[in-house]
Amino acid sequence: MTISLHPTNVVYIEQLLQQYRDNPSSLEPTWRAFFDGIEFARENGKDLGDKLLFEFNVFQLIQAYREMGFLIADVNPLDRTPKSHPLLTLEQYHLSPFDLDRPCDAGKLLGLEAATLGDIVAHLRTSYCGPATVEFSHIGDPERRLWIQQRIESHELLQSTEATTKKNILHLLVQSETFDMTLHKRFVGQKRFSGEGNDAMIPMLADLIEQSAQTHTDEIIFGMAHRGRLSFLTNVLKKDLKTLFAEFLGNLETNTTPGDGDVKYHLGFSGEITTSSGKEVHLSLVPNPSHLEAINAVVMGMVRAKQQCKDDSTRMKTLAVLLHGDASFAGQGNVYETLNMSGLRGYTIGGTIHVIINNQIGFTTNPKDARSTPNTTDIAKMLQTPIFRVNADEPEMAVRCMRLALEYRNLFQDDVFIDLMGYRRYGHNEGDEPSFTQPLLSEKIKHHPRVAEIYTARLLEEGIITQEEAQAFREKLQTSYETLIEEAKKAKIPRTMSAFEKTWHDFSPVPQTETFFQTIDTAVAEKILQKMGDELSTSPENFQPHPKLIRFFEDRKEMIDGKRGIDWSLGEALAFGSLLCDNFSIRLSGQDVERGTFSHRHSVLYDITNNERYIPLNHLSERKKDYEVVNSLLSEFAAMGFEFGQSLADPYKLTLWEAQFGDFFNGAQVIVDQFLVSSAIKWQRSSGLVLLLPHGYEGMGPEHSSARLERFLQACAQQNIQVCNVSTPAQYFHLLRRQMLRSFRLPLVIMSPKSLLRHPRATSSMAELTTGTFCEILDETMLKSSKEMKRLILCSGKIYYELLAEREAQKIMNVPLIRIEQFYPFHAKYLQTIFQRYPKIKEIVWCQEEAQNMGGWHFMKNQLVPLLDQKVKLQYVGRPPQASVSGGYLHVHEAEQKRIVTTAFSDLEGAL
Repeated sequence: MTISLHPTNVVYIEQLLQQYRDNPSSLEPTWRAFFDGIEFARENGKDLGDKLLFEFNVFQLIQAYREMGFLIADVNPLDRTPKSHPLLTLEQYHLSPFDLDRPCDAGKLLGLEAATLGDIVAHLRTSYCGPATVEFSHIGDPERRLWIQQRIESHELLQSTEATTKKNILHLLVQSETFDMTLHKRFVGQKRFSGEGNDAMIPMLADLIEQSAQTHTDEIIFGMAHRGRLSFLTNVLKKDLKTLFAEFLGNLETNTTPGDGDVKYHLGFSGEITTSSGKEVHLSLVPNPSHLEAINAVVMGMVRAKQQCKDDSTRMKTLAVLLHGDASFAGQGNVYETLNMSGLRGYTIGGTIHVIINNQIGFTTNPKDARSTPNTTDIAKMLQTPIFRVNADEPEMAVRCMRLALEYRNLFQDDVFIDLMGYRRYGHNEGDEPSFTQPLLSEKIKHHPRVAEIYTARLLEEGIITQEEAQAFREKLQTSYETLIEEAKKAKIPRTMSAFEKTWHDFSPVPQTETFFQTIDTAVAEKILQKMGDELSTSPENFQPHPKLIRFFEDRKEMIDGKRGIDWSLGEALAFGSLLCDNFSIRLSGQDVERGTFSHRHSVLYDITNNERYIPLNHLSERKKDYEVVNSLLSEFAAMGFEFGQSLADPYKLTLWEAQFGDFFNGAQVIVDQFLVSSAIKWQRSSGLVLLLPHGYEGMGPEHSSARLERFLQACAQQNIQVCNVSTPAQYFHLLRRQMLRSFRLPLVIMSPKSLLRHPRATSSMAELTTGTFCEILDETMLKSSKEMKRLILCSGKIYYELLAEREAQKIMNVPLIRIEQFYPFHAKYLQTIFQRYPKIKEIVWCQEEAQNMGGWHFMKNQLVPLLDQKVKLQYVGRPPQASVSGGYLHVHEAEQKRIVTTAFSDLEGAL
């Protein structure tokens, strides 16, 4: 609380004092602390007023330093001149230099028993304006604010460091510097994105591993961009140096593992490290693309999945650490999305430690052009968590900041931020010339000493090391690096693959042959489904669901009893339930997925009398695992990235992300392109993530019609994903079960239905679930004779039922409808077998409701041409090429749909 600093406010202060004496707990905590720390005179009113006013002014000065001291902190290694701020002057609080020797009881707020104003100012400047500081005035929780104040004002960041720790810090700094300088000298012009200028990150992260092991953490998952990545990989995670040098030399044996690989500063790594206390910690750096900050939510998803696998309710065993660039942290929207999910019940991981590797530049862009906020971390204030700031030339303080950050994260189970303020010694990459755009900054950096040099001089002065020790260690490192480079030249180094270890040891890479189409038994015994269906059709006693849901459950019971066909909702629920009973857990997330966008799922029920939740799938009597259903935040990018991370960490969990409408998936296009369709090829990281993308033209306009099937099909290659557009609940049932019963994991993209959810003909019998398996292509089942037929229509998804209705209305008996249920991997041999059943076919029509430049047409054309005899015409029926996926007028849509289905059966001219 702040008020005007005018003597007339003495009365107000005296009123607060009386309130303090009557009932201290009734005061706002800051005022209570103020009065707690002061011995109040009991003289006459005038003396009391003068005394209180002085103390109050000092109190306001203390508060100002707590709130704004970081603004003049010595955190910039390139500008260490003393700084001032108009709101941190004595005069601002009606004080003067003549008051500096005046005793002040307010010092007790800082833990100073007998202090003058001068002592207080010195203590505040040391606490908040040194090479390490904290910003925390945005935090509303008094307990957290007090915790931070006590740690900072007790000078925890200034405590002496043990000689052993100092030597470890120096060794890591020298290792990092020597490593980067060796690469710079031996591999001239090769991109490596060195961390020089922010070398302190190496001892910070190494110490974090040591400290976290003391708090029962057995696994840390890191996400970071390219800056300093190679040094982190080798000097902290202990990636084999010879392998890294072989990557620079181009002498890595690429035939030992599948895939196309990636540039060295995108690659990940996993390994075990034994700490100095003898504890083992599993460390992972997740591979990531150059799309900055895209990895954030992926790491969070992985960590939550690991915590769930370990039944880690304390969220202490697995820790997330994210390293950001200063420009990307302020500039990328995914940062906000990820921060926003950090406290949500379906996404929380007990806090992430964030480190901003602050180069004070973004490629060639200055900070004033990169953000509208004073600091790159200002967006983090939304979480009301502390932001530590530290000078990268002060590695000891950087380590202490990390220790304090870890303590805060573990105590409050919340995110915490460290802004490591350094610089970038070279350009954006080592082949870049930074002086083109920042000539003065580049010149200053050129003459600025390296942090290892600065810290070596300090330890020499302190007598911690000798000049001979320092020189010997550096020379030993240089000799070791040169030896390893020469060894890496002599013979190709095999590329190792750790993707199918630990949790993944029972799985294998995706088969690249016809074995991919090997039949998987996905049927479930009728007795099991019957019992499960009964349990899914009831709610517990004394639970009052919404009255409209009573009919929903009655319908389900009729489906189970065979009185009506099983619809999409029940088919999905039975697939989920059977997998839970087969010892697979399930996580379904997305906007409104509990109920379902189209009010069809209702997997979470709410008691209308008390809002109590009930999840029928988690009350199946034979269930072995849990079903987690999460209404996501209104996000696609971070939300899909989180689920991709879940799928990487737990192959025994069916992880699904459902778009509200399939059209909205492109808000996560980066996750699709850089992770989903390519992670196995680039990084040998398999994922079984399922995307449910509602797709279909029902006249709802251009943003509620298309999941952009064509974009996924364009990305299909090397057995990288599965793309399906199934037309029955039974097919959906078997497809979901197949996804988990295989010995490999592969992303599955499903063009899921909208109108088919309640279409009377889009149902399945119980027999279709208790027998059979998923079929990539569905042949005609209603027409009897096939030998005399001359036209065949291929289609996929919802359009099938419209074509079927038209065929029946016109009483056409000689045009079979073949449904493509799985586009990719395309089962060409099976389709060829189907074609052989129609020996007199002269014409094949591909019919779709999408525009010609969209949908499945171009993909199918490429698949069909090699299969067809030259005498067979291949025809296209659908909408003409369009810029927008659909029109916005219902009557136009209906006319177009009618034209498409009638044209498919009419005489066609020309062949494509």
